Amino acid sequence: MSVQPKYRIIYDELTREIASGTLAAGERLPTEQCLADRFGVARQTVLKALDAMKHEGVITSERGRGTFVAITHGYRRTGGSGDRQLAFICSNLEDSLGHRVLLGVERAARRIGCALVTCNTRNDSEREAEYLRRARNTGVDGIVLLPYLRRPNSDLISRVAESIPLVCVDNAPPGVTVPLVTTDNQRSMYEAVCRLIDSGHRRIGFILSTMEYLERSGSVGERYRGYRRALEDRGIEFRPEYVAELGATLADARPRDIGLELYGYPAMHRLMSCPEPPTAVVLLWDELAPGALAAIRDGRRRAPEDFSLLGFNDDELCTLVTPKLSSVRQPAEELGETAVRLLEGLIGGVVPPPVTRLPNKLILRDSIATMHTEHCQGDNARK
Repeated sequence: MSVQPKYRIIYDELTREIASGTLAAGERLPTEQCLADRFGVARQTVLKALDAMKHEGVITSERGRGTFVAITHGYRRTGGSGDRQLAFICSNLEDSLGHRVLLGVERAARRIGCALVTCNTRNDSEREAEYLRRARNTGVDGIVLLPYLRRPNSDLISRVAESIPLVCVDNAPPGVTVPLVTTDNQRSMYEAVCRLIDSGHRRIGFILSTMEYLERSGSVGERYRGYRRALEDRGIEFRPEYVAELGATLADARPRDIGLELYGYPAMHRLMSCPEPPTAVVLLWDELAPGALAAIRDGRRRAPEDFSLLGFNDDELCTLVTPKLSSVRQPAEELGETAVRLLEGLIGGVVPPPVTRLPNKLILRDSIATMHTEHCQGDNARK
């Protein structure tokens, strides 16, 4: 049996990492010396592997900047009708929503015979702009974009969409008029809060990122309006002190960088410190639940007996926390599949509706308690 050359081992390992998304399109590779140390070989062996990858179009070098994963990796145009390529540019593939949307995009792209490039912007506006420019400059056939909204690239996205079919998922940045695939955020939040009210809750809190996101993020604004409308329709007074913000620092951070048990902790602690605290709290994302539960435990209170919790997204962690979290499930994979279907139509000249909304579903678990009449006496006394 012949022994595989060392440079080929490096070549195979790096191309596997690129194909799996561990090294994303446009991402800079480690230095030659770092790779040599990693694989225990001489730099010349690393150079031979990189040269082979460049020849195949997997990577590209930029003088003075380094070596990068080519945005056209895994795909080489030959002019045939089956040579279409799509790009999925995602604000954060580490989020449950982004990861599950990717699964749907991958499945739909494979079904229609398109190669797919996946770009993870990691909540970085400049990185998102770079991927958008690379996609435009390399001539991909279409783009599915799950945008970063803290510092949106609205003007650039609009310009790119003038030359390349582009569909946004979950949200479209302010001022951008491209087809959007999202869910019925307002209706599903309305129904979820009504379920809390039907369970006897009259003092219902809401934890969100920041108030400015109500305008910047369509999905956040819609969920908040669903919460407000449910209270109004059921004749329950809205209390501003029951709305707790994460604040700019935490809202910009990735939950895994902060630590899940710290992420929602301060906001929940503020709600618990109200003179008359809420008996139920709606969480903008499920990732807020571990921190909220930690605050409840540290306050020597119980969930759901003292504080019921309701999440949004139905992440895997919903069944890992105690009590198991009730949550509004978004059809994330279907969002990705629908975006590709609309993109295929756009490529073929079929203009989709401005907004396509998919239904959500409330998943009830153990985190919502039924309140008895005595728990609501304080609220009733104010009316």
